[in-house]
Amino acid sequence: MTAPVLLTERLLLRPLGPEDAEAWYAFHADPVTMRHPGGVQSRSVASRGLCAMAGAWSIRGFSMFAVTLRDTGEWIGRVGPWQPEDWPGTEIGWGLAGAESKPWVT
Repeated sequence: MTAPVLLTERLLLRPLGPEDAEAWYAFHADPVTMRHPGGVQSRSVASRGLCAMAGAWSIRGFSMFAVTLRDTGEWIGRVGPWQPEDWPGTEIGWGLAGAESKPWVT
């Protein structure tokens, strides 16, 4: 399956891939960004999550997107549908690093 790429005026949303690993690990190790989704994660736990999200495009046909700024390419977070194994349904999840008072969250 070819996953879609979505463009907005400010953002690029694309499937997660290996190029997102370091930003993904930093995001999941940050206590501020991870205060609501369950707390910080070790690199190995975050790695499994990244692999699961990236692989879900092939297995389920949907998954979270990497969110980057169009003008700089800076990785700012993740957003999209996901359904962990044994959950009753699909959820929409999001997390944006340093998003407080930024124009892309309004």
